[in-house]
Amino acid sequence: MSSPTISAQQRGFTLVELMIALLLGLLITLVLTQVFSVSKQTGRVQYGLTRVQEDGRLAMNLVSNQIRKTGYRAPVWNEPLMGYYPLTGASVDGASGANDTLQIMYADNIDCLGALNVNIDPETSEPGTLYKRVTFAVDNAENLVWTCEYGASPTALTAQYSNQVIIDGVESFQVLYGVDTDFPPDFSVNTWTTAATINPKNAVCLQSQYLCEAESLLNSMQQGVPVAIKVGMLVASPDNAAADNSGSAFTVLDVPVAAASDQKLRKLFTTTVAFRNLTL
Repeated sequence: MSSPTISAQQRGFTLVELMIALLLGLLITLVLTQVFSVSKQTGRVQYGLTRVQEDGRLAMNLVSNQIRKTGYRAPVWNEPLMGYYPLTGASVDGASGANDTLQIMYADNIDCLGALNVNIDPETSEPGTLYKRVTFAVDNAENLVWTCEYGASPTALTAQYSNQVIIDGVESFQVLYGVDTDFPPDFSVNTWTTAATINPKNAVCLQSQYLCEAESLLNSMQQGVPVAIKVGMLVASPDNAAADNSGSAFTVLDVPVAAASDQKLRKLFTTTVAFRNLTL
């Protein structure tokens, strides 16, 4: 009996051909994996950059807008009012490079929740203004938070919300005060200093001589009056996004900050805002 023959169309792959096919498939898989990994890393970096940029700009815009309102009072603004300070004693300098706290006060006809005052001021025929006190700080979870109080008197304010989170990932929040040391003042900054070396209440002297005298601040006014605020903030991305950045260092206004040995992206934001409501 003769053995059956196998035609060329029925013949399968040889062992060498199978090994070559497996090797090619493995190479293609490795290339695709590498492309996917690079694409994922690029996506993390882009997301981290976007978060840092958006969060930083949002926070700085909010803080700047509030500072611009510092010291505003509706007529008659030179009427003595005990307890009213554009800057308050709660604006403190963090010890040993810790985060600072900024607290400001102004009059507004809109409360902290965005509701317009329904009472009409007979002098202006517009919604009456009450007093608002805003505090910015950083909590233990590195969240920039703010507290807003509102009421008819600077000494009788109601907190409408407390420690509301603005953004997270704030590794440093620093504040410097531009002080006018000329007497009489010319509203220009002669030096920058921290809250620890000034009397923030002195800003009331540039509101009105009557207010200054009512609080017996005229003598201390000659030691310098704050006329501007500079804010610095270091913001980190929420997740790891870049190569190890151990050894990176930043200077947030007057405070050096060493970045942690991680893979987070960081960006430094600064702004300077002059007090607009100064009249003397």
